[in-house]
Amino acid sequence: MNNKHTLLTLCLLIIASTGAGQVIFPIDVHDGQTIETCSGVFTDSSLGDSLTHYGPNEDYHLVFTSNDPEQDHLMLYFEVFGLGEGDTLYVHDGENGEAPLLFEAVADMLSGDTIYSSGSSLYFHFVSSDFDVDDPEATEGRIGWYAQIGCRSLCDLFVAEIDPLDGLMFCPEELEMVSFAGSAGYLPENIDDDPDQFVYTWVIEEQTFSGQTVSYQFPGPGAYTVWLNVEDPQTGCQATAVVVPMVGTIPGFNGTMASDTIVCSEENFSLYGVVNMQPWTGFPIAVNEDPPFQIGTEAGFLYVSTLDFDVFPEGMEVLSGEDFNEVCVFVEHTDHTQLMFELESPDGTVVRLKDFGGPTANLGEPVVWDDDIPGVPYTYCFSPFPQFGTMGLTTPLLHDYTDNAGNYYVNAAYMPAGAYTPDESLDNFAGSPFNGSWTLRVEDHTIGESGHIFGWSLLFDDTFYPDSLIFVPEIVEEQWYKEDEPIPGNPALASIIADGQEVFREFRFEVTDNFGCTYDTTIVVQAFPLPEAEILSELEIPLCEGDSTLLSVNPLSSSGFDWLYQWQVGGTDLPGRTYDTLMVKEPGLYTAVISEPSLIIHADTLWCINYFDKDVTDQNCDLTIPNVFTPNADGINDEFEIKNLEHYPNAQMVIFNRWGNKVFEHNDYYNNWWDGANAPDGTYFYVLRYTRLGKTRYAEGTVTIIR
Repeated sequence: MNNKHTLLTLCLLIIASTGAGQVIFPIDVHDGQTIETCSGVFTDSSLGDSLTHYGPNEDYHLVFTSNDPEQDHLMLYFEVFGLGEGDTLYVHDGENGEAPLLFEAVADMLSGDTIYSSGSSLYFHFVSSDFDVDDPEATEGRIGWYAQIGCRSLCDLFVAEIDPLDGLMFCPEELEMVSFAGSAGYLPENIDDDPDQFVYTWVIEEQTFSGQTVSYQFPGPGAYTVWLNVEDPQTGCQATAVVVPMVGTIPGFNGTMASDTIVCSEENFSLYGVVNMQPWTGFPIAVNEDPPFQIGTEAGFLYVSTLDFDVFPEGMEVLSGEDFNEVCVFVEHTDHTQLMFELESPDGTVVRLKDFGGPTANLGEPVVWDDDIPGVPYTYCFSPFPQFGTMGLTTPLLHDYTDNAGNYYVNAAYMPAGAYTPDESLDNFAGSPFNGSWTLRVEDHTIGESGHIFGWSLLFDDTFYPDSLIFVPEIVEEQWYKEDEPIPGNPALASIIADGQEVFREFRFEVTDNFGCTYDTTIVVQAFPLPEAEILSELEIPLCEGDSTLLSVNPLSSSGFDWLYQWQVGGTDLPGRTYDTLMVKEPGLYTAVISEPSLIIHADTLWCINYFDKDVTDQNCDLTIPNVFTPNADGINDEFEIKNLEHYPNAQMVIFNRWGNKVFEHNDYYNNWWDGANAPDGTYFYVLRYTRLGKTRYAEGTVTIIR
């Protein structure tokens, strides 16, 4: 049986009773003696000094026996114990070596342990080996022992323990019957008891149960005390044990959001996961306003609320601002610069948590166009360990949201939920009592732009409270998911592919706390497809040097009638080129930047933009006309082939012999080269007619056949 807590208590009692006047009993000095005592220190011959050692070939024994009839059981706590190889301390439960052997202690076997007698005596016999005292290696580790002596009654040594078979931390959404097993026994090993006769009594939430095990279903979040009392009817001894099972609280996800909830396909946006851990307390630490309290209908201190504390020791005072965990206000408002928050302690000390002013931004998600409808509040805290500066000096964020009246807002400025630095230091509360009335005041100095307060809370450093009165689950893991696929980071970077049509995608933020409980929240992001098109060229690319070609946008995903265009070359806008065509002459990478209106929201238009490139290159298209060819079937220069003629389709070729007779003619002279068949060697005249840059041109000359 594990008696960790009981052993620790007993050891502390022993140590506390040890002082400079304690009698030391070295085993060599008291060899063969019976010592009646309930205090003092038992040591080896070196007095338990770790800098020295006992000697070789020692053979000493002695007996300790209780001298207190009401506390007739010995116990010895070995603060130090270290023996060398071949050295042994024998411990018998009685007055001599014939008594039952409790320990044959070697090495560091008894270090930090407590031993007990079942009767009033313990017999010790120490034997050391024949080692060389001049050899440092032989004496190393032979530090001996140093043990505190004490006495206890039999009932002091009767202990109970609770084994939480299902653990001590539970999830509120998975509550089932949980079981606890009790055990009890005496610390001395040789006590003659009958555990089957022990009587077990449990108390859980003022309900009493009998039996060695008990099962119970806790009703919801909270810390619950489970008491066990065990009685041995043979001796009348009783022992108690207690555990504090906890059922975790359900966190909130206020402030979890996407930087944009309506996006274009492939557009990056950020996912911000915020989890609001909910403390559980056995006393009030928060005020909840139901219905929410409206502010902004008139100027002044509109909201005044008080929390009363009486759970701290009488006279306990605040030493510094670090005695606070956080002061939080659950609020939404159109413009936070119009609000001022103050906290007053029971002795009248006032600290300004948030002053007027700063950049204009919402608190939470207010309903701007209807002051009477409460918006979505965020939790804003003020803490000695903030994540932001003062609210007046913190840069607002931007987000899109739909309010509780169905209105949609684009790029609305807001203050993120979280812990802020108070405008005035919480150290100013030093000397204020913990117990008493703490008051929050909220002033709105502007009429017309309003909001609502849903409540507030005040939490001191949680180490000041007993575990049975307060706990706060801790998040140990958090993860974003895109339709069950994990996304790294928080904030997490995400995008959506909308292939040809509008899509909605769910993103889940999941957290796990130290209770092993998993919670999540989901946000939905709407994505619109990008415009799809291709760029066509009037002329085949590469162009001939000096040629111009007309680039045209051919819509693929829609008619393109409402598209906006901007042409670029090399990534730079071409001024005034905002049509679906572009005449180009110079080589370069031409880009059509196409914007398509995808959604109109309160006169704001979501434009989805896509980029389409056309790499325009050119080449030398000058004709190279040979003046000789050799049609001898060797595969080399067998035909009258004109290089680059493919760039001039429908070119006409006519060839004459020396007497002016036509020997060859073709109206599309390309890849059907004249091979000189049936024509004798000699010189021939040719006339090539082709079109270049819209003009008809001629090339004339002679070509010679040589076989």
